Amino acid sequence: MDLDEESLTGVVSFNDPNYDRLGNSLNYYVRSEGNDKPDQGYENTVVAAGIGTSFEQYKDLRTSLGTSFTYDDLRTDSTATASLKKQSGEFTELAANYGFSYDKRDRSFMPTSGYISSFSQTLPLYADRNFINNTITHSTYKTITEDVVGAGKFFFSAINGLGSDEVRLSKRRNLSTQRLRGFERNKVGPLDGTDHVGGNYAASLNFEANLPNLLPENTNADIGGFLDFGNVWGVDYDSSIDDSNELRSSAGLALNWMSPLGPMSFVLSQNISKADTDKTESFRFNLGTTF
Repeated sequence: MDLDEESLTGVVSFNDPNYDRLGNSLNYYVRSEGNDKPDQGYENTVVAAGIGTSFEQYKDLRTSLGTSFTYDDLRTDSTATASLKKQSGEFTELAANYGFSYDKRDRSFMPTSGYISSFSQTLPLYADRNFINNTITHSTYKTITEDVVGAGKFFFSAINGLGSDEVRLSKRRNLSTQRLRGFERNKVGPLDGTDHVGGNYAASLNFEANLPNLLPENTNADIGGFLDFGNVWGVDYDSSIDDSNELRSSAGLALNWMSPLGPMSFVLSQNISKADTDKTESFRFNLGTTF
């Protein structure tokens, strides 16, 4: 669950890593999101559900397949911008997705060497507004000394409408607070009026130095430093909107603790570069995983 003053998002998911003892994973989820933004003149409700599987096709190479259904209801009032009013209405879609990941890490949790690369694509089987979404990620890990493990991570995601269709507001790309620390969630990138609406493109580059031996092993915690770069840009539904194509960056410290209540993370950060319209934060606490 994720809650702030304008939105509430909840996800229930289940994953069976060895379904029917075949070595294949089976996963499914239900997701609900509500956004109430009277200052921007709209409210948005999104309900989605999906099912998927993944399996090792070759050594270290996994393939994933899935399908999802989404219902999206965007309502505007007289105070909304003209471009947002064009996007109002009810939309449904049935989409298929597939992906590949090549994993050469020494271990999946807190790796010390190796790399993992992935590519995924989502295509509509039926949609009121057709789109194509592509995502590429790559992470490399290397032990620098026995007390320092370095990591470099790259992320790029693009979503584009097919034909004359424009990308809906709820489908537009953003960067999570794990990929671009020091900035509020979904408060980076193009502005439509006073509201951050995400972009057609999002990219980030992260450099991390983890110090696994700094804290005693029985604390189940690790600490490290980071340097993040990121950008969110592109507005296809209104060419007059500034797409905010400007590099953002931050640096800081992160503490991860496997507590009795679940994984907790604490982040202290300082912005290095940003756009004037971005909203920043110097501290973030998270319990569990993030969306």
